[in-house]
Parts: sequence; C-alpha cells; structure tokens
Amino acid sequence: MTRIVVPEIAWADRRERILEFPDDWDVRLYPMRGFGARGMKGEELLKALRNPIGSKPLRKLAEGRREAVVVFDDHTRPTRVEPIARAVLGELKAAGIRDDHVRFIAATGSHGAMNRIDFVKKLGEEIVESYPVYNHNPFHGCERLGETGRGTPVEVNGEFLSCDLRIAIGCIVPHPMFGFGGGAKIVLPGVASIDAINHNHAVVGGYVEGAKPHKSTGWGKARGNVLMEDAVEFAKASGLDFKIDVLINGFNEASAIYCGEVVEEHRAGVEKAREVYSSEKPSGYDVIVLNVSSKSNEALLALSAWHPFIEEDSIVVLVANDPRGQVTHYSYGKFGKMRGGAIFNPPRRLQRIGKLIVYSEYPEADPQLPIARPEDMEWLRDWREVLEEIASIKGRRGVRVAVIPNADIQCAEEVLSP
Repeated sequence: MTRIVVPEIAWADRRERILEFPDDWDVRLYPMRGFGARGMKGEELLKALRNPIGSKPLRKLAEGRREAVVVFDDHTRPTRVEPIARAVLGELKAAGIRDDHVRFIAATGSHGAMNRIDFVKKLGEEIVESYPVYNHNPFHGCERLGETGRGTPVEVNGEFLSCDLRIAIGCIVPHPMFGFGGGAKIVLPGVASIDAINHNHAVVGGYVEGAKPHKSTGWGKARGNVLMEDAVEFAKASGLDFKIDVLINGFNEASAIYCGEVVEEHRAGVEKAREVYSSEKPSGYDVIVLNVSSKSNEALLALSAWHPFIEEDSIVVLVANDPRGQVTHYSYGKFGKMRGGAIFNPPRRLQRIGKLIVYSEYPEADPQLPIARPEDMEWLRDWREVLEEIASIKGRRGVRVAVIPNADIQCAEEVLSP
C-alpha cells in the first residue's frame, strides 16, 4: 500500500493519520509551501515582542498600566497560544503588572463557548489554574462606543474595555471572506456583539442569503477588503494596543511571528502568508482528498477553498476526524432542519462533484455548521470503506488521487498571488 501521512486536529495535539492507497493507484501529495517549515523557538518569540512593528515593545507599553487583558483566538483556530502567552506574561510582570491584574478572554465571536478542556489545550494547565479565563459573550455585556463608517455598531466586550492594556494573540491564515484571518479580526468578530458581527458579515460583506458578496472579499483578497477595513476601524475604536499573529506550518507549529500595531503587523504577515499557504493546483485526477486539521470543526472551509478547482464528476473525500464535530455558530450555524442563525445561508446543491464522501470516525447526521446538504454527503467511518466506495465508482486499478493535506488553510497559488 502507498502510505500518505496527514495532520489531524493539530491545533491541540501533533497527531497524524496515515491514509493508505493500493499500490497501483497514482497518488500525489500537494503540500502547501510552508508545510515543513521549522517551528519557532522561545527566544524568537521574545525577540519579536521586544522588536515589534509600528509599536513600542510590549514591556514598554505595559509600564504604568494597571489592568491587562490578553485576548486569544478560539477553538476554531490553530494557534498554539501557550508559549506566546507565557512570553507575554513574562513581559507584563517585568513591567510591574501584578498577576492578579491580568485576565484572558477567548475571542469566540459568534461561535459556541469553550470549556476548561479547550482552555487548557490553548493556554496550558498552569495559566488556567493561575489566571481567570473567560468566554466572550456576544449577546450580553458589550458596551457601545459608536459606529464605524460603514454603519457597524462598535459594541465591544465590556471586560476587554475595562482594562487599560489590551493585547491579542492569533494567527494569519487564508480566510474565505476577509482574505486572511488575523489582525483586527480578533476584535471584530472576536470580542464584538452579535449585532456588530452580523452587520459586518451580512450588510458590509454581503454574506447572507439573497445577497452577493462584496467584490473586494474572498480567499486571499486582502487589499481594499471592506470586511477587514471595517474590522480595522472597529479595532482602533476599541483601543487594541498590541496584536500578535503567527504563521503556521503543516502541523500548526508557529513558523513565523509578527506583532505590534494591528494594521502594520498584519500587512507584513500577509505578504509572507501568500507564499507559506500556497500550493500547486492538482489536475487530471479521479479523486481529490481534502484533509482538514487546522480548522477541523469548520470543515466546510476546505470545500470553499478548493471547490473552484474540483474537476468534473470527481470524487471528493473530505477528511474531518474531530470528536468535537462542527462548531456551533450563532450567525451561520443550523438550529433545526430549516432553521439557522440570523444570517444563515442554507447549503446549496454541490456542482461538478460526482460524489462527496466525508471520512470521519465521528459522523453527524446534520452538522451544527453545515458542510453541505445532508443528502449530498455520505459519511464513512472506516478508511477501507472509503477505498471500496471509490473502487466501486472509478474501478480498482489506476485510480488517480490528489491529496491536499491542509485543505482548510492552503490555497492554489493563483488564489494567493498578489
């Protein structure tokens, strides 16, 4: 058998899954260019904090401040926050901010809440034991500061606003609406009210049923993206002082770090991200395997990123082995067979795809965040069943297979080119 190793739920653990294929199948792997990049060392994190982009060093910013909040991206994002948070805490302590004047907030936006297990996976046991860690609540406790120029209400987490030093930790990866995640997105939608989130996504961006997405938005579109511009205005009004963003390798280890002023650090990170997350576009295949791990509880992103390049009548195998299933999403998620969040977009019939197989040991009849229409998906929990299903359609010999190991964050190079 031909053995292909892909990452699995790598935001929390460095887990691998081996996918085996018959020897006489033509199997080709298409990794993103940054797949094998070296993980960063602790001293590199500290160097970045002390030499930021467009900002004073974090320790200098912290001098004379009394209350500090560290916002971190949630359980739908791959950032391994613990080593970064430890470095941040060291700088705050050196600046004279006491431990009991520091708290953490999970930037859940309109996603479902995290629990202690999630907090520990993100922050580590010691931080969770030693510092208060809170979920953001988009439905209550946000304070209004005004409106952005595009009419989005600047309604921000009140605990965040109560602190006079506001720091945020996240990652830069390609995004289907904002072009790239990271930057100001940690505030909008991260710690914004549900009304602010829905206005930004639906009214500003056009991502709602019956509307057409704004032409400036989409995978890899960072320049002039109206959603990100709205988020930047929102973040500046909220008083975000210092943003930290990482780029990741194929197993979600931080391979580069950018920090400082939220616009400048993000712009610098995006330029490198265009190279890191790009890959060759496969062609001439019968089967395309889309593996998700970085955002395994938002598996629909892999289909979104690669659907334009799926060849007619090919079989798509979506590998989504996450015991948590698909995340609860109060804006776009499902809350009944025909009911969803305030800006729910019902999945449409898949075009061009011959068959969609979801390979998962944790099947869901109708995921909380839709992947596709239930009737368009076949869930298989055993890899041997996947191979048998492929063989029954494409034959047992000479099947051509393309494997995309990080399909939820990697894109074809033409999508990410400037």
